[in-house]
Amino acid sequence: MMILKKFVTILGVTLACALAGGLSTISADASSYLGIKSTKNTSYNARFVNQGSRNDGIYYYAPYYTQRSAKTRDASGKNWQHRFVKVSQIATLSNGVQFAKFSWYGDTIGWVDVRALEPFSRSQNAKALLNNAHFQGSAMLFNSYATGASHVNVGYADATTKTLNSSTTIYPIASLQKIMTGALIEQLAGQGKLSLNNKLSRYYPGIKNSNQITLRQLLNQRSGIDMSESTPSTLLTTQSAEINYTLNQLSVGKSGSFNYTNANFTLLAGIASKVTGKSYDQLVQDRIIAPLNLKHTFAWSNLPKSGVVANGYSYANGKNYNPDNASQALVSSLLGAGNYYSTPADYYAIQKGLRNGKILTTNQYYDLANDYKLTYGGGLYHYSGSMKRVRGTLSGAGYETVLYGSEGNKSGVVLFANQAPTRSMDGLAKTLYDLARYYDEH
Repeated sequence: MMILKKFVTILGVTLACALAGGLSTISADASSYLGIKSTKNTSYNARFVNQGSRNDGIYYYAPYYTQRSAKTRDASGKNWQHRFVKVSQIATLSNGVQFAKFSWYGDTIGWVDVRALEPFSRSQNAKALLNNAHFQGSAMLFNSYATGASHVNVGYADATTKTLNSSTTIYPIASLQKIMTGALIEQLAGQGKLSLNNKLSRYYPGIKNSNQITLRQLLNQRSGIDMSESTPSTLLTTQSAEINYTLNQLSVGKSGSFNYTNANFTLLAGIASKVTGKSYDQLVQDRIIAPLNLKHTFAWSNLPKSGVVANGYSYANGKNYNPDNASQALVSSLLGAGNYYSTPADYYAIQKGLRNGKILTTNQYYDLANDYKLTYGGGLYHYSGSMKRVRGTLSGAGYETVLYGSEGNKSGVVLFANQAPTRSMDGLAKTLYDLARYYDEH
């Protein structure tokens, strides 16, 4: 019995493969079977609809009743309602009914009546996923670098005035800024203005154990320094005030172990200024914004008067848009670590610039990442499979940001939320990454 079952399966797969090859007709196993008049290769995204009433059959090996393996359904359409699929081929049967061959996240599933499906773009599906998570903000999905990227905007930048989020709405990027600071340090190392092996004591000798802490350890969050994300009592309106606040708040333990803190990157921002004689903001302008021609990236203290800055909100008690803005005093304290605003598209350009020579060369990027020897290096998390991630939040506010994608920037997702989703930002990013990886926009 097992041998017979295996033979039937192999026969069905063989016939299905022949059909997928684009044969114009296939003879039925028996005169009672339906014939296939023609097949047409295609490529479009769709979703299952109306399966509560239709409940179409799904056939793994061939369109319905065109061969013995397709006499009965292999799966029920009602279990596929609203699932997002890619159609690769249309077969027209002798009775005039058309069947679509479809895959789901890269796995070929089989055939279903085309009337079970409606065209549905990647952007539409991404927006549905974001809405289901009560996410408000902007997203960029890409799977062939920026070519054909999906830009998805959900909800309001300002719920009171009904100003919608758009591709030019700017959001606080929080910890996504740290890689920018790391890039400045790596540039200066490449120019011989400093070394990643330099001790912190060269620049800030008053910090405890600074003669035992290297710049590399600051970049990798392994300096032993710690500092809570505390809020100053007033705005810190100068760079020296921002640095002094950090110096007065931080504590120092034993270096070597990973301990994530904003203070490491505020100190690195100060070091970049010390060795160049320029402010951190001027360095970002000259070395990142100008070379990349960024139009929507700004320091917290230089936000555009004519642009749209997203207000912060939270989802609570079954309602969207509960005001949840970030404290500007807090933002003012995050020099080099979380005091910049941007858009997903601008931030993607920054990530590309870290490898294409506009900010860093590929070799410099590897050096900043510590050659992937550690999970966290230079402002990003680096994972197996050549994947990277960085996530940002601002304490006591509805803003959350994340980048998740391939090290080479070919595929990934950037999410900027002004209302944090009800599911984890990391989980949502991974779901959308799979969507970007297996589907084009249309």
